[in-house]
Amino acid sequence: MDHASPQQVAACGQVRPEAPPVMVFRVGERQYGLPAGLVVRECMPVPALRAPMVAVAHVSGWFRLGAEMVAVLDLGVLLGVRAHAVRAPLDLLYRPLLLCNQPGGGCVALLVDAALDVIRPQKGRAGMVDAGATEAEGAGQELELGDGSIAFMLRMTDILDDDERMRLDSLLERSRARAALWAQTGPDATPPADGAP
Repeated sequence: MDHASPQQVAACGQVRPEAPPVMVFRVGERQYGLPAGLVVRECMPVPALRAPMVAVAHVSGWFRLGAEMVAVLDLGVLLGVRAHAVRAPLDLLYRPLLLCNQPGGGCVALLVDAALDVIRPQKGRAGMVDAGATEAEGAGQELELGDGSIAFMLRMTDILDDDERMRLDSLLERSRARAALWAQTGPDATPPADGAP
């Protein structure tokens, strides 16, 4: 049986598959990365946020994206850079949001200090420290960038575990119920037909 080495396979014209693109961003003084496309759907400016029903240290607020309510999590709080989420509109003005897919469906927005670049690291390059195939390619590793700096790869499951996701869903459901109640009691609301107040 003939076994070809990786170098022989590459020499025969087969190209190594490229690693998925990575969204590189900054929180505090450190650079981080998340898979672009698979996890990070979009980088966007912060829209007008509504306050959550209950103040939570790492939640800046929420906004509507079509019919979906999207929570905004301050990644600086989750990574220990800040004690409380940035909430003041003036402070949110120049901070980008990373709209991310959640494991199991839905989306969440991560507030970061700066969005730097989308890069496509090459598989097998020395730039990926401890490279190996994982559920999220490159997660838990350091990615060497072109300027010699390092980005620490993150996983959404580390940012938002199942328990935290359930708490967040409960908070958004309470916010949704409060918004519906206010909509019913607004100046244009019609009184109930049975004459009840």
